[in-house]
Amino acid sequence: MSAQLEQKASYEATFAHNFWKQTLSRVPPIPTHTNLTGKTVLVTGSNVGLGLEAVRNVLRLRPSLVIMGVRSVDKGEKAAAVLRREFPDARIEVWELDMESFRSVQAFATRAERELDRLHVAILNAGLAKLKFERVEEGGRHEVTMQVNYLSTALLSLLLLPKLKPTTSSSEPGRLSIVNSGASLGMSVEDPGDERLLDSFDRPEKFDAFAYYGLSKLLVMMFVAKLAQMINPKEVIVNCTDPGATKGTAFFRNVNSWIMNIGVRAFMGLIGRRMPDASRIYLHSSLVLGEESHGSWTDWIIRCWPKTMYTDQGRKMSEKLWDETLEELKFAGVKGKLQNDT
Repeated sequence: MSAQLEQKASYEATFAHNFWKQTLSRVPPIPTHTNLTGKTVLVTGSNVGLGLEAVRNVLRLRPSLVIMGVRSVDKGEKAAAVLRREFPDARIEVWELDMESFRSVQAFATRAERELDRLHVAILNAGLAKLKFERVEEGGRHEVTMQVNYLSTALLSLLLLPKLKPTTSSSEPGRLSIVNSGASLGMSVEDPGDERLLDSFDRPEKFDAFAYYGLSKLLVMMFVAKLAQMINPKEVIVNCTDPGATKGTAFFRNVNSWIMNIGVRAFMGLIGRRMPDASRIYLHSSLVLGEESHGSWTDWIIRCWPKTMYTDQGRKMSEKLWDETLEELKFAGVKGKLQNDT
C-alpha cells in the first residue's frame, strides 16, 4: 500500500524520477487471463483522448456492457459509433454526465441505480487544463471550478458505491479507480486556520493554473485514501491511477497561447507516452492490481502518495477535507449512504 512507502515519497516527487519513469520504463501488457465476461464497466470522460482509448482496451476484454459517461451525448454517440464498428458484438451505451454539475452527477447515479443490476468497474476519467480562474453556479452559489470538479468526483464515487458492491458473498469486489496526476506529488495544502479548507481556494489573486491543477489532484488523493479507510476492500477496491504525460490527448484543448502550445508539444514529444500505452495503465489499476492497491496511488504498480500526506500537517488537512466534503455533499445523503456501505 502507498501508506507504507513514505521513504520513497521525496524522490518520486522529483522531475528526475518522473523523467525516468516516462522515458525509460514501459507499461507492461495486461495479463492474458484478464477478462470482463459478464461484467458492466463505466468509463467517464470517454468520448475523446485517454478515456476513449480506455474504452477500446476494455472492449477487448469482452464485457457485457460498457457505459460511456460524457458531457455531450451527441459527441459520445459519434465516438461510440466508431467503437461499434470495431467491436460489432459489443454493447455500448452513452449516458450524459457533466462533472461540473452536481445535478447531473445525481441524475447519472440515479439512472445507474435504476437500470443496472450491478456495476463491476468504474473508471472516473476527466481532465482538462483550466488557464483562467473560473466559478460555476452550484447549489445557489458560485463556487470555484476546481472545487466543484473535486466535489463532483467525490459525489459520484460515493453515490456509485452501492452498485459496486458484490451481490453475493462469492462475487468479486467492485473496482473504483479515479484518474489522477503526478502534478500532485510535490503539492501541499496550507492550513486555512478557522476558515473552511475548500473555501480557501476561492482566491483569484492567488490563482496559478498549474498549481491549482496539482492541488485539485492532491485533494482527490486525500479523499481516496480516507474513503478506503471506510470501505471493506472485499466489497469495493478503490484507488487512484496515474497515466502520466500522454501525447495526443485533448487535455490542453483550452490552451490558446501559441507559445504555450509549442512548449506543451515539445515537452510531450520528449516524455509523453502514446495513448494506447497510457490508457493501459487504467486497466492495471482497475483490473490487475488487487486488494493491496486499496487506497493507493497506482499505475502498473503501487506508488507512494504525495509526500505531504505522510506529514502531520497533511494528515490534519486530509481529515479536514474529508469532514468538509461530507458536509458539503450532505444534500445528496452521502453520510447515510456511506454508513450503510461500511
